[in-house]
Amino acid sequence: MPERTIEAEVAVVGGGIAGLSAATRLAASGADVVVLEARDRVGGRTWNTEIGGEANELGGQWVAPYQSAMHELLEELGIELFPSFREGSHTYIDPEGRSHRYEGHDAPLGDAAEKAFEAADAKLDSMAKELDPEAPWRHPDARDLDEITFESWLRAEVSDETARDLMRAWLAGGFLAKPAHTFSLLQGLWMIAGAGGTFELFEPEQCLAFRVVGGSQMISLRMAERLGDSVVLNAPVRDVRWSEGTVEVEAERVTATARSAILAVPPNMTNAIRFDPVLPAWRMRMAQAMSQGSINKVLAVYETPFWRDEGLSGQGFAPYELVRELYDNSPPSASAGVLTTFLAGENAERAGRLSADHRRREVLDGIAKYVGPRAGQPVDYIETDWSGQEWTRGAYGTSFGPGGLTRFGEDLRRPVGPIHWACTDIAGVGHIHMEGAIRSGRQAAAACVEAVAA
Repeated sequence: MPERTIEAEVAVVGGGIAGLSAATRLAASGADVVVLEARDRVGGRTWNTEIGGEANELGGQWVAPYQSAMHELLEELGIELFPSFREGSHTYIDPEGRSHRYEGHDAPLGDAAEKAFEAADAKLDSMAKELDPEAPWRHPDARDLDEITFESWLRAEVSDETARDLMRAWLAGGFLAKPAHTFSLLQGLWMIAGAGGTFELFEPEQCLAFRVVGGSQMISLRMAERLGDSVVLNAPVRDVRWSEGTVEVEAERVTATARSAILAVPPNMTNAIRFDPVLPAWRMRMAQAMSQGSINKVLAVYETPFWRDEGLSGQGFAPYELVRELYDNSPPSASAGVLTTFLAGENAERAGRLSADHRRREVLDGIAKYVGPRAGQPVDYIETDWSGQEWTRGAYGTSFGPGGLTRFGEDLRRPVGPIHWACTDIAGVGHIHMEGAIRSGRQAAAACVEAVAA
């Protein structure tokens, strides 16, 4: 039985960036708000650890220059950024497993692959620019785009195998975190449209431009600090009882009663909550149709960023390897050397079936292909399997299978009585980025204020 009851105007379920952004806006408007967070920390899919005496990130971390809501929030919170390290030569590992050093933007794919990649890139950009990122399902050809898988489009439109595989690795593995045959072309285009409407903004120089001083979880920690006792941790929500104009949210040891609620959790996690009365059938079917991507994030820690002494940036790409991408994630002072990689989609699924020792050995062998044999002897090795996190069960975000976006798109943000929804997974601009979480939380807060005033 709950030990205490809290009365508020709005109850927010979820203490990640979306929920805290919503709560912060509501509190600023004068509303009495409570935030119930299942974990023993705030931050959701952002989560700090400490390496070399400084913060590092186990989850989402990068900030792009074009993410205006994020920059506005950082200024408001007094949080600074520092540029991601990418000085020196990058590494590209070709289909034969050979390593190539290169400078600048473009990996040495070879003339045929480069031309095919640029042509496919241009086609995707052209289609993405036609979409409204807030409602891609309203595009005149949305149904056709939603019926074809991204894999089918690649096979039909990209003749060069290397270009096709690299594009698959970047969009399917690098962002949707699912095999390319499991989501539609429209879903992939929404990812591009939400990031600014061009595939170019996915490039590391843009999408991965900056990191947060103090680690990305600092964003949520600062918001929670300002909200004070309104944030309740270790409070997983089990039941939501609602009627028009009232809602009762029951969590472990606490019940919140409010006029409205914002569920700021990934759509798949709403299935872990019992609603009374039950949610409409359309809402339950929609949640069942969405699933999280598969991501393991790895931080390999060394005494120093030794690769820098060898003229390497620590950044690299390899569409055919287990370690398909690599980045220098060292603290800004370089008090330690940190390389980070992501096992995504099929790679995460395969790696998850290996023993921890076997997986660690394969990952370190893969990193060594980029920066040399010293990579095989880290002083620490930290792996976070986001599919194994109880209150997330995947990352980077949720997505539909073919046909799902046009089938349920209009329902993504549709309120149910006094219940509203927020998370980056349902955001338009900033979709599946921290930017989207901020925007989604603010939109849900505005909807609650409007509903109360009506």
